[in-house]
Amino acid sequence: MQIFLKNKFIFLFLYFFSFSCCYGKWQVFREHKTFTEYFEMESIKKIDDIIYIWSMFDYKIAQKKEKLSTKFYTKYDCKNKRFKVITIIDYKTNMGRGRTFEYKKNLSTEPDNSEWIHPKLMSENFEKIKFICNF
Repeated sequence: MQIFLKNKFIFLFLYFFSFSCCYGKWQVFREHKTFTEYFEMESIKKIDDIIYIWSMFDYKIAQKKEKLSTKFYTKYDCKNKRFKVITIIDYKTNMGRGRTFEYKKNLSTEPDNSEWIHPKLMSENFEKIKFICNF
């Protein structure tokens, strides 16, 4: 009986903590009429002037292919005020939960040929850079 309980505890521990990357604390960045944009502040990694972070659009109504949320893994160059999206994942559920998803872009399986995006001053993307780089 003790072995069964011990194995059950280990299984539950591994089950809940293996999904920690997917169920982080999301901070609202802005509300839009069709989606809410979030940042997962606990996912920030800083290397020199480059910041890596997860963000998410949580849609109010289903988009193409029934997607209800999209996660982005992006690197921000704070010194040069530019960014590059590394990974895009579409989900058929809100808040990027569940196992029904589709990779739209994943640099672990394809080369990084993308250009850096240099947003215009006072644009929504420029405001994102200011927010992330000043966090």
